[in-house]
Amino acid sequence: MEYDILLRGGRVIDPAAGVDQIADVAIAGGRVEAVGPELAGHAATVIDVTGRYVIPGLVDLHVHIPEHMGGGAGHAMLARAGVTTALDLSGPAAGVLTAAARSGAGLHIAAVEAFRPDAQLPARPTRAEIRRAVDRVLAAGGIGVKLHVDKGWEPEPTGMIIDECNRAGVWIASHCGTTATASDIVGLRETLALAGDNRLHVAHVNSYCRGDVEDAGAEAYTAVELLRKSPQVFAESYLAEINGSNGTCVDGLPKNKRVRAWLEGAGYPGTEDGLRRAIRAGWAQVTRMEPDDVRLLSGDEGVAYWEAAETATPICLPVNPAISRLVLGSSRRADGSFDVPALATDGGAFPRNVTVSAGLSMVEWGLLSLAEFVTKASWTPARILGLPGKGRLADADLAVVDPLSRAVTTTISAGQVIWHQGAVLGRGTRFLSTERGAAAVRDACGGPHLLDLAASGFYTGDGLAA
Repeated sequence: MEYDILLRGGRVIDPAAGVDQIADVAIAGGRVEAVGPELAGHAATVIDVTGRYVIPGLVDLHVHIPEHMGGGAGHAMLARAGVTTALDLSGPAAGVLTAAARSGAGLHIAAVEAFRPDAQLPARPTRAEIRRAVDRVLAAGGIGVKLHVDKGWEPEPTGMIIDECNRAGVWIASHCGTTATASDIVGLRETLALAGDNRLHVAHVNSYCRGDVEDAGAEAYTAVELLRKSPQVFAESYLAEINGSNGTCVDGLPKNKRVRAWLEGAGYPGTEDGLRRAIRAGWAQVTRMEPDDVRLLSGDEGVAYWEAAETATPICLPVNPAISRLVLGSSRRADGSFDVPALATDGGAFPRNVTVSAGLSMVEWGLLSLAEFVTKASWTPARILGLPGKGRLADADLAVVDPLSRAVTTTISAGQVIWHQGAVLGRGTRFLSTERGAAAVRDACGGPHLLDLAASGFYTGDGLAA
């Protein structure tokens, strides 16, 4: 037999197919043609993966890769992290398409658009205005909406937007909290109440469990109980210690009130000078965009970069407690299904793409089995997004992982090597959209690959009790 790619001698793990064995994997024509020990045949590319895991490519349902947020670097960073399919939760779709066309690394990408009051919609929109805004997103190639908390929606329009998106059958995600609450466990409780019986994607549920209201562990268990009472809601969590925030200071104070509180909680003054001291000490880090990566800077180098930008740079702070990350990443219902069915990163162009390294640590600690890790990182999110062929080997989206370093050594998407031996090799993007956005996607980067959201796990429930 003649193949395009032959992976030799790895531990092949495909929970969807019940496979966990030492085997070769043969790829031809964008499909996995054979899995088995010592396969006969030749291939244009042969990779020895002895001692490594061969798993389905990761499906990450929370990334940020539009053009204005460093989308070009984000594509490369995702490929290096073993991600082959991702959902951008920033938008707008036009910006995600621009980055995909210019800097694609061979990934499958879908996008929603973040709605902010007095931006995409009036602060108190009518239902007709919401419907028109949603239709505009779909026509541009997006698949739905994310409610963003940075400027704060009032409770009533929050509930209305969730309801109208459900009526339209589109994706709806929320960074929880409104003008009446905050982005914390109280905001999570409120948002779930406002959603009622509607479908909702709760973004980064771990970020509402940082100990802002009570002990972080208690908040994590409260989040679990809230999610169990809302089985129609889908939540993802990420495993990185660092968050992403705004380092901009005005009149001697960080513009973001939460940055001030986090600084004070870490023993620094909640001031511009306190942030400067935290960067110099390495507790806070400044992000610097590069063509295919994002560097985290601290010490004198970080302070100099931050000051040269007049403080207007993104920063990362170690504010995600281990207890909430571990509880929400592993908590199970009585039937053994996971309360939070998917692992994500809130990453892409943000340097939090640690699902493989942190997830394998959870496997080592006995919190997840290897099959459970793969299920949460790949198969379940694929079903929720409505891609039943992904999250399994047959689709030739694969990641090869070194279990000792917990690093991805090779990523294959649609049968093409996109990351190998330290180089990003992938080109182009397979953009996932609805029929309504087909023309916009075709004009920007070809395709599209159509999603039927009505048949997705988001609306059918497939995968929500993984």
